[in-house]
Amino acid sequence: MNIHSLRYAVRTLIGPWVVLPAAVLEVLNFFQRGMPWRGETLWTVDWFAISLFIIGPLIAGAAAVDAARMTRPGNIHLVVGVKQPYRPYLRAAAWCAGPVAAVHLLAILIGLSLAGFRSSTSWLLFLTAILVQILAICWYVAIGSAIGRFTSPLIAGATGAIGSFTLIYLLGEGGKAVFEPLALGGATISRLGYEYAPGYLLAQVAVFAGTGLLLLILPIRVRSGVRIPTAAGLSLALAVIAVAATGPYVFPSDRLTANPKAPTRCTGTQPTICMYPEHERFEAQLVSHIRTLSDAAKEKGYPSFVPNRIEEISRTYRVNGTSTIGLDIPADAYATGSFDIADIAVELVRPLHCEELYTGAAPGEAYWQREMSLHATLLSLAGIKVNEEDYPQPIEILSSEQVRTIYADYERCNLEGA
Repeated sequence: MNIHSLRYAVRTLIGPWVVLPAAVLEVLNFFQRGMPWRGETLWTVDWFAISLFIIGPLIAGAAAVDAARMTRPGNIHLVVGVKQPYRPYLRAAAWCAGPVAAVHLLAILIGLSLAGFRSSTSWLLFLTAILVQILAICWYVAIGSAIGRFTSPLIAGATGAIGSFTLIYLLGEGGKAVFEPLALGGATISRLGYEYAPGYLLAQVAVFAGTGLLLLILPIRVRSGVRIPTAAGLSLALAVIAVAATGPYVFPSDRLTANPKAPTRCTGTQPTICMYPEHERFEAQLVSHIRTLSDAAKEKGYPSFVPNRIEEISRTYRVNGTSTIGLDIPADAYATGSFDIADIAVELVRPLHCEELYTGAAPGEAYWQREMSLHATLLSLAGIKVNEEDYPQPIEILSSEQVRTIYADYERCNLEGA
């Protein structure tokens, strides 16, 4: 493209200007639900896909308007009377998709840099997931470009935006047990313990790249003043529809797969404390709190409070006994970047190896009375003042023997005692 066509594109196409509202949406996405850079790479990559819920239809509408303006009376000869009629559409689409894709990629990179670029799973999968989101942006533009070739700019813009928004619910609502190409992400809770399914990502790449290209080169002709697809164009359109209709039943249905690996970043002894690399930024504070509590328990003669090992758990990995205590980073810590020692004490006295805490009916009142008494006892051993009014259940400061008895029950997952 020479300098004159460059100036023409910037002056006449509305696609490049969509980058402004897209950038605003990306910035707003940063400040929802605390901090979207929780340190979990999968969570961060998936989080920024939320913005495509709005950006996708927006750029589809803009691309439809640009394509419609190129094919309206007075301009259509520029695209149907040349040897390669798809090239003007490709240029217009590139001016729409390129800037928006760059802004989206920049937002993801900033989020990942704030998280520390740490992961316990393959980076190749994350790079592929990012590629899928970029291709989805191009695909939305391709949809709009195809729609705009057959109608006026106003109708094309509305049809492109509304039609693309509708496609999100048809092809990407999420939660269905089939392949959904527009299921791009949107995590609102931790996804530690999961990883992307390679087959699903590759299927998305194939669908977006293949059908997007078909839509961008879709040829049209004019008959009696009406724009219609050529025979080849009709074949391409039918091929796109066939992929959309059969894809859910042909391609893999699980976007994420379980990755129940134990954390390998460990430090210290009695207890050894192990965390996932995604939460490395919490390590110094976490180790300090655990050492304060465990040293106090040893000094005061409460060995049951001091396990051999403490491991961070994930959504798919659990510890298997009281000799190894499970630890779940408090949710509020993701947004604030810190947590109180009382929050850690809760994790240290909770039998996270017991299935009953994850499935079935919630434990009864007796369990909560014992857990809260354990919590209050552990804090008091460390010299931390305990206020009974802070607990919804009656508490008591337990003796070492009482603590040992409760932990013996927990070893058998007898949560409420005899």
